[in-house]
Amino acid sequence: MWGQTPVYEVHIHFVDEPQNKPFQKEPSTFNSIEECKAYSESLLYFWRDEGYFMASIDTAFIENTTYINKVFLGPRSEEIRIDIKSVNPQILKGKYWRGNSKEKWVKLKDLDTAKEQVVSYYENQGYPFTSINIDSIFFDGSNLSGILNVNLGDEVVLDTLIVKRNAPLGVHKKFFEAYLGLEKGETFRQRNVDKATVILEETPYLKLKQKPDVVFEYGKAMVEIPLEKRKASRADGMLGMAPNGQNEGELLITGQVLLDLWNPFGTGKRFFIDWKRPDNDSQWFNATYEHPRLFRSTIDFAYNINIQQQDSTFLKVDNSIQIKKRVSTRASLSLGATWESSRILRELNENDVDTLNDTQSILYSIGYKWQNLDNPISPRRGWRYEIKFTGGQRNIIFNPALPSEVYDGIPQNSSLLQWQLETEYYFGITKWLEGYLKLKGAQMLGDNLFKNELFRLGGFRSIRGFNEGELFVDRYSYITFEPRVNMGDQSFLFLFTDIGVTGLEEEWDFPVGVGAGVNISTASGEFSIAYALGRTNNIPFTTQLAKIHFGFIGKF
Repeated sequence: MWGQTPVYEVHIHFVDEPQNKPFQKEPSTFNSIEECKAYSESLLYFWRDEGYFMASIDTAFIENTTYINKVFLGPRSEEIRIDIKSVNPQILKGKYWRGNSKEKWVKLKDLDTAKEQVVSYYENQGYPFTSINIDSIFFDGSNLSGILNVNLGDEVVLDTLIVKRNAPLGVHKKFFEAYLGLEKGETFRQRNVDKATVILEETPYLKLKQKPDVVFEYGKAMVEIPLEKRKASRADGMLGMAPNGQNEGELLITGQVLLDLWNPFGTGKRFFIDWKRPDNDSQWFNATYEHPRLFRSTIDFAYNINIQQQDSTFLKVDNSIQIKKRVSTRASLSLGATWESSRILRELNENDVDTLNDTQSILYSIGYKWQNLDNPISPRRGWRYEIKFTGGQRNIIFNPALPSEVYDGIPQNSSLLQWQLETEYYFGITKWLEGYLKLKGAQMLGDNLFKNELFRLGGFRSIRGFNEGELFVDRYSYITFEPRVNMGDQSFLFLFTDIGVTGLEEEWDFPVGVGAGVNISTASGEFSIAYALGRTNNIPFTTQLAKIHFGFIGKF
């Protein structure tokens, strides 16, 4: 029909008439000559992956609406023998390169990947313009052979970090270079730029607007990083209300005050203070100091103190230090030590010995953390998991005011072991519906564990529907499912279910928390309110024990 766009067909003619004619199934018709050419070129890569390394298009021409390719395939081989005398054989390792120090065998389907491995190695040794090719290709009988040539190009060193910003970031230059691992004068390595990109994506007080760009000039590399300052420091106040289980008709008021300062002096340090009042007579205090890149090294240091006063029963003080090192782009390994001390505040009698006692422990830990989140402060997509193993020596301080017989069968010194695991997953369901999943578990292994040593669960950040730290357990696991209705920015409505399994000695319990809430984001911070109900084996769901949590997080 007049004006209709012609439809083209591609025909392949093999000039060397191979016994088996390989072909790639694709649409048989095309709308333009350019599409025919692109399809023909893709066939070459396909045939080479199939072992026809010498494949080439000798001629191509058009007859009416037929695009004809005359193709030479050559002999077929699954492997190529490569002369590597001009290359350091220590580089050519791994599953793709098989052979000795003079020649290697590589499967043709793996050849591109094997070459990329070599290029990547030299890119991370200061040669970002490395190119690699195989010359003098020939068939020796049925064997395909060639010579490996590597052109390194010019060596490149890192010169300057160029920070593109619209306002001051509040970060010192020397610290910033050490923090990213990109310091002037060092050998340029592409993997260090990739690692620095992830570090910035995980930095709460900085926002990476787009991927860094590398500019090369006269043997020097300049890394351009578009950044802006992000509000990460926060002041958080939360108020909880619940019926008072001890005095009927009265209301139990609980509270929390949190101050979290990020980068106050421009060197990435963090000061964290958290005070809680879980009931009328108890207080918790938790403080952390984090010092990244200790002495300009790749080690991060942290100190933490945790104090728990449980009414007039006991006072527990934990002091811990931790060193952490990034071991891959998104993973870090930590080592720590903790000094625990628990002291009974009231006079003990003989019946208390099985449940309460003064103790001192020195524990050592190793931990591993991996994360890939879209936002380090308020993530909406991504994974995070963390695992930690702890072990050490525990010392029970026998009360001299009690007869020694009450301690029969209780060893004064014993070992204490713990493990902890936490996994979080943020995901999208529809454009406006999102989800959050969390799995957390821990176990404490030791002889004659006392109440003042146990894990404590319950509250807004664990199993909701219970008072803060209400549940004393030596093992637990719980899963949280939280569907969220996105209202824009960081505002959302949410429902939640916390389903747990806990244990204490020979007893098991199955606490469950359910409820709903709303989180509203404003220019100055976030306001949240949640209504929660909780149940255990002995306590059913009842609105008389419902918990209401108010909170405001001021960001600055």
